[in-house]
Amino acid sequence: MNDRMPKKVLFIFDRVAHYHRQFFRTLESRLKASGITLYLLSGEVQPKETGRIGLSHRVIDNENKYRFVEYPVGSFIFRLHKGINRRIHKIRPDLIVILSHVGNISNWRWLIFRRRWQYKVAAWQCGYEFNRGKVKDLILKLFIPRFDYHLAYHTNAKKYALKYGASEMAITVIHNTIDESRIDLLPKPQARSLIEAKYPVLRNKKILLYVGAILKEKRLPIILESLELLRREDVVALFVGDGPYMSTFRKRCSGRSDVVLAGSIIDGVGPYFDAADCFILPGTGGLAINEAMAHALPIIAGYADGSADDLVVDGENGFRLRTGDSSELAEKIQAIIDDDALAVRMGAISQQKIVGFFSFSNFIERVCQGLKAALLEKND
Repeated sequence: MNDRMPKKVLFIFDRVAHYHRQFFRTLESRLKASGITLYLLSGEVQPKETGRIGLSHRVIDNENKYRFVEYPVGSFIFRLHKGINRRIHKIRPDLIVILSHVGNISNWRWLIFRRRWQYKVAAWQCGYEFNRGKVKDLILKLFIPRFDYHLAYHTNAKKYALKYGASEMAITVIHNTIDESRIDLLPKPQARSLIEAKYPVLRNKKILLYVGAILKEKRLPIILESLELLRREDVVALFVGDGPYMSTFRKRCSGRSDVVLAGSIIDGVGPYFDAADCFILPGTGGLAINEAMAHALPIIAGYADGSADDLVVDGENGFRLRTGDSSELAEKIQAIIDDDALAVRMGAISQQKIVGFFSFSNFIERVCQGLKAALLEKND
């Protein structure tokens, strides 16, 4: 990049979670080597927050906290940032990267006034909508084209951006992932010994693992329904996580011997993956698939957040859920737990994918390329 190239990139994230920590630290170092300074504005941890929890401490040098407010309206959530504009004007960034939330009032303000305030705006584009509909489609067709650039989580996020009017030349598919090189793998016997010591009910059982926030959109009850269809005494579902849906889900699991609720585990979750026989994600999500793949697990996943279409090849490193019902899930579970050779082969392919094309180093490189392209993008 030449001396005239803009040199300040600002990320604004409602929540910086534990899995963002290494991303921002690595990105900070990589951008600095290119003469670009990274800034981060992150939302404060909310009282009694469960599920997707942000970090209370800073992860990079140029990070400041702000207050954001969420207003639930039916199944929608409207967001507003508090006192953040003065910080933006103080930083004077050349590029702002924001989460592509159409219901965020602040996002609209930054997009509308980006030319007046002389910065570009890029979308950190997940490309997934929880509440689709004609009205929202019309709003998205006004919202998405306003971005100067899109950093798309996966191929489906690119398709999403194109559908709502983004330019194909203004999209980089980054394949969002975790840092697999920092994961300590344990041999399965050692991992099982650790986990079985905590939960004796898991001894000599096939372990179906779910890790993530306990939310309604994760569709976790179909895992329970699939176990009821299988009627296998040698299979237990292990759920690691917490969230707003936990109290309802705990009632649904009450009295069952084929379910273990481990609660939220951040540090030390590795052995749970290493002890498991299969990872299941029937509903929304994404990065948990990447982590399970790093631990050499076969994957059973639905659409997730769209990333599963890139990560999980049906019959190769796992199975995709097409109908998404419990009978289909039961069939896929049985295929894996009754064929150890198949499970090992699928797990090995998962791991190869995550240390290859979908590796963290490749992800960081794609993000850097996308940010530089966004900085070069001509204003409309």
